[in-house]
Amino acid sequence: MKKIAALCVFMFFLAALDPGGARGEGMVIENGEAMPFVRYSDPWDEDYSNENSQILRFAVWVETDHDTDLDGKPDLVKAMVQLPRAAAEGKYHAPVVFEARPYIAGMYVYNPDLPVPGASATDGDSLLDCPQKRVPQGEADALEAALQANCSDWNYRLESDPFGQRYLGNLTAYDQLLVRGFAVVQSAGLGTFGSEGLLMCGSRQETAAFRCVIEWLTGRRNAFTGPDGRTVIPADWCSGDVGMIGRSYAGALACSVASTGVEGLRTVVSVAGPASWYEYGNSQGAPNGLLSTWDFAADLSIMCASRFFDGGDEKTRTLYENCLAFLRDRQIALEGDYGPFWAEREPAAGADFRASALIVQGMRDETVRPKQLDLMRRAFLRCGCEVKCILHMNGHVTPANEQTKTDIMIGDRTFTEWLCLWFTHTLLGEDNEAAQLPDFLVQSNVDGRFYSTDQWMTGNTLLLSPGDGEEHTVSAKGAHMSNYSLSDTSFDGASGPDRLLWAMDVTEEITINGSAEVRVRVKTGDTDKNILMMGAVLVDRADNPFPCFDTGAVGVLDQDVILEGGVDRGEGAERYDLVSWRQRESEKVIVSYGSMDLRNPEAGYEPSSAVRREEDILPDTWYDCTVYLQPVFYTVPAGHRLEMYIVPFCAFSDDSALYDQNTPDSLEEMGLDPLALVPVTRDYAFTVDNSLSRCRIPVFR
Repeated sequence: MKKIAALCVFMFFLAALDPGGARGEGMVIENGEAMPFVRYSDPWDEDYSNENSQILRFAVWVETDHDTDLDGKPDLVKAMVQLPRAAAEGKYHAPVVFEARPYIAGMYVYNPDLPVPGASATDGDSLLDCPQKRVPQGEADALEAALQANCSDWNYRLESDPFGQRYLGNLTAYDQLLVRGFAVVQSAGLGTFGSEGLLMCGSRQETAAFRCVIEWLTGRRNAFTGPDGRTVIPADWCSGDVGMIGRSYAGALACSVASTGVEGLRTVVSVAGPASWYEYGNSQGAPNGLLSTWDFAADLSIMCASRFFDGGDEKTRTLYENCLAFLRDRQIALEGDYGPFWAEREPAAGADFRASALIVQGMRDETVRPKQLDLMRRAFLRCGCEVKCILHMNGHVTPANEQTKTDIMIGDRTFTEWLCLWFTHTLLGEDNEAAQLPDFLVQSNVDGRFYSTDQWMTGNTLLLSPGDGEEHTVSAKGAHMSNYSLSDTSFDGASGPDRLLWAMDVTEEITINGSAEVRVRVKTGDTDKNILMMGAVLVDRADNPFPCFDTGAVGVLDQDVILEGGVDRGEGAERYDLVSWRQRESEKVIVSYGSMDLRNPEAGYEPSSAVRREEDILPDTWYDCTVYLQPVFYTVPAGHRLEMYIVPFCAFSDDSALYDQNTPDSLEEMGLDPLALVPVTRDYAFTVDNSLSRCRIPVFR
C-alpha cells in the first residue's frame, strides 16, 4: 500500500509539472520551443477525412449575448476548429490560437440598396437586446463532432463571389502551429456566411461576439454542433490558455477583445491592426483619404457580410441595410471629427488589458498607418502588460505571407519561428528567446537588417526651422492629393504655389524614433469652405541615389527569393519560400507625413482631441496648429538633407477625377454614392507665418 501511495504521489507530482499530459503523448518542448509532433493533413484535399487525420476539423456555433438580427434569440457565430487528435482524445490539453477575421467566410458577395443619407430607420439601442439563452437538448464531444463533420463547412465557394475564391480563407495560415500541438480556432463573426446576426464593423456587439468564442474555449459559455442550437459541445480539450492573432481588421479585433479583459486571453499578436478606428479613416479632424467615401465602417461591413450572399430573407436584409445607412450617416454627420460613434470604436482607450502583446507593423504601411502601433502599444503598457514590437520596412503585409507563401528572416529567425517561440512563451510559459525580445526589433531602412532598441520618443529632439521669417501662401487649387504623386511631381526641393519648404542639412547620422511635431502658425480667409486640409511631409534627399525601401503606388515592396521552399512549416504542410525585400535607388524618399483640418486647430495626437469646435475659426485670424507626423524609425545618413513640405493634401486618395471630372450621375454609374463622398474642397488657400513655425523631430544618434 505504501508503494502504491508513493507512486500516486509521484504521478501527481508529474501531472503538476506537466498539466498538459505526458510529453510523449502531447506537446514536445525542446530548447524552449514547441516542436512538430503532429503529421499535417491538407483540409483542401478532395478525399479529406477526419478519420484518417491526426488533425481533427469541425465547426461549432457559439452562442453570443446579443440579438442583432432581432429574431428573438441570441445570435450564433460559426467558429472553425482545427484540433490535434491527441488533444481531442484527452492525452493533453491544447493551448489555442484564435483568429477573429470577418473576411474569411466570403467577400464582395452582397450588393446592398441603402436608404439615402438621413433616411435610416435604425434604432441603435435595439441592437443591444440580450434575449434568454437556448436550452441544450443534448451534448457531444470533439471526437463525435469530428466524426459528423462535413467538409463543406470549410471548403466552399459562393456563387456571387466575383473572384471565385475558396473559403474558409486563411484556413492554412497557421499550419506551423497545428503541427506543434496548438489548436487553431477561426471565426468570421456576426453576419457572415454560416453565422447569425449583423456585421457592424467596430461595434461593441462585434467585439462581444468574439469574446464569447474565448469564453466557450475557457468553459464559461455554450457552443453547439450545428446552427440549430440543440446539441451543446464543450471545449474540454482546451488548456484554458488562448492567444489571438490577425492582420489588419483581424489585428484590430484582437486588440478590441483584449480591451475587455476576458479571462483566458494570454496574448495578442496584432499585425498592422488598427487600435483606433477613428485614426484608420481620419487624422486630426480630417479624413485621411484611405477611401473616397465617409462610410468606411459600412463599407467594410458590406465587404464581409457574406450571410447575405444570396440576398437572405427580405425582412432581415431590410433591417441590415437600414443599419448600414445608420453607420454611414453617423460618419457623415461628424465630417472627420471625433465623437461618440468613434469613442465606441476606440479599443486603445480601454482600461482592462490583461494580455501580453506582440505588435507587428510596416513603417511604409499607408493602409493601417504606423501611429496605430503606438496607440496600441501605449494601451497595453498603460495596463502593465508585456509589449514587444517588430517593425519592418514594407507596407500592409504579414512577414510570413499566406497569399504569396513567403517568409523573411528577422535576425537569425524567420517570422514563422518567432511566432512559434512567442506562443510557446506566452501560452506554455517557456522562458525562451521570445521572452528575451527587446522592446523593438526594427528593420533598418539603410541596409535592411533588423536591430534591437528600446529608444522610442526619448525626448531628444532635432529642431527643423524655416529658413526665413516671411509669410508664404499655399493654395490647394491644382495641388496633388496622394503621397505618390506628391513625391513624383511636387517635392522638387523648392517652395511653390502649392507647397512651402523648410530644409536642413544632416551633418551626422541620426535615427528618427517617434512622431515629429510640426508647429504651424497659420491663417485662412476661406473659413466658409468645407474641410480645410493642411498636410506636412518629411522627405529624405541626397545629391546621389541611395538605397531605400519605397513601396511606390502598389504599396508593397518587390522581393527576391533567397531559397525556394526554404521555410519548413512541419511534416505535410506547404513550405514557404525564404525571401528578402528589395531596396531601390532614389535621390529622395518620404520619411513620414501627417494632416489635419484647419477648422480644428486644437486637434492633437490623441484621437479624442479632434472633437468638433464649438465655434468656427475666424477668417484671416492666426492660429497655432500642430500636425503630428506618423511615428517612424528611420535613419538619415550624414550628408543627406531633410526637407519638410507644408501642403494642402497628403496621403489622400489620388482620385482627383472623382471630384474634378465627374457629375453625380457619372459617379452613380461607377457604383459610388455622391452624397456619401468626402466633400473635398479644392478652392482654398492658407498662409503660414514662418517666423513662428518649426518642427521638432525625435531622434537618437
